[in-house]
Formats: sequence, structure tokens, C-alpha cells
Amino acid sequence: MNTRSSNSTAQAESKKTVWRYMSFSKFVWTIQNKCLWLCRAELLDDPWEISLSGEQLRLLISRAPISPIGEPRREPAIERAERIVNYWRNNTFINCWNMSEYESNALWQIYCKSTDGVVLQTSYEKLNLIKGPYSLHQVTYPTHGSNKRTPTHTDLVTKKLPMYAYENEVRIVHFDENEEMQIAKGMQLAFDLEQYIESIRVHPQAEPAFFSTVRSVVETYAPNFKGEVIWSDMKLGPPF
Repeated sequence: MNTRSSNSTAQAESKKTVWRYMSFSKFVWTIQNKCLWLCRAELLDDPWEISLSGEQLRLLISRAPISPIGEPRREPAIERAERIVNYWRNNTFINCWNMSEYESNALWQIYCKSTDGVVLQTSYEKLNLIKGPYSLHQVTYPTHGSNKRTPTHTDLVTKKLPMYAYENEVRIVHFDENEEMQIAKGMQLAFDLEQYIESIRVHPQAEPAFFSTVRSVVETYAPNFKGEVIWSDMKLGPPF
């Protein structure tokens, strides 16, 4: 790929739309505290988060060096793998977004258990600014074990099972080597909603009173917000 083509691809990528679905309580917390919440990976719902497949574990075991005679016993490969993966899971913090041209009915249902939910909408380009000092990654969904090499932290934090492909996930990631962070449920990332969010969409099945409440919260805690507070695109029904 030549430089011009590569630049064009990068520019197109930066303009893509990203979404963060959330309950009303999480929305209020976000706008009041002016920050995003990065959850500790070990506490996310997916038990395969930052994990090895059976094939990857067998690969690590097959490549493990044997302890030479007369030298202290080396840590077995399976114990070393478990120790490192648990360390990564407990010291990695993640904030998840969806990259898609349109809203997702599935994600409305999953992340907003009731009709009192909202979604923040912005661009990938602005999300790259929101991430601050942390890293931003697009998640891929390969078959587990298809990567025939020793996985790195980045390999594991950016890959999920194919069954989750509907998420089209983009994630802000921070890895903290401080062992004290292993007891933290998450961490905060300063976040200027007024500057970086383009629209706030209200759940398509919410009551009009809830819409007014969302607008009131925005006017109170983000008075300089220049985007729109609007109904979900799914609110539009057929003419008859």
C-alpha cells in the first residue's frame, strides 16, 4: 500500500462513528464527575478476557526450556503462564466503545437493561483524543488459537471470541504495573464531554419525561455542550 492510499485509509478510519451505551445512572456519574470509568479486566463479564486458548497454552508448554541438571528447578510453563495472565487481567483497565455507522438494537438491549438508557456518540478521531495518555485499540475476533506465536499483552487485550463480533469494539486500555492496583475495581480517565461528544441519544422506548430529564442533566452539568440531545434513530417508526 502506498503512502497516499495509507493516509486515505487512516483519514477514513478517523471519521468513523463510535458509540458508548450506558444506563442512566452511569451517564449521570460520567457527566457529574467529568470522567470515563475504566473497569479492571478481571471484572468484565467475559471470562475469556485476556486469556489463553488451549492451543496457545500447549504452544507455551512445548517451548518451555528444561531445567539443566544441577540447577534450581525452573518455574513450570503452565504456572508461569497462569501467573502472568492473572497479573495482566488484574492490572489492565478497559473502557469499551462500539464502532459502527449506525446504532445497534442489540447493544441497546444488552447495555441498557431498562428503557432508561442513553448512548454517547462521537468519532474515532475524537475518541483518540479522549484516551489521553492511554492506548486505543480496535478489537478483532479470530478463532482462539489461530495465532501460532507466544502472545503478548497487546495480543490478548485486543482479541475476543468470534461470538462477540457484533460488538465491533474499540477500547481504551491502560496497563498499570503497580501491584496495589490489583485491588481497585477500576480507574477514572478525565473526560470533557462538552468538547468531544457530538450527540447524546435517548433510548427509543423511553418515556418523554425521561428525555426531558436527560436534557436537564446535560444543561446542569454540561452547560457548554454544543452537540445534540436527541432521540435514538430507532425512535422513528413506520408511517402506518
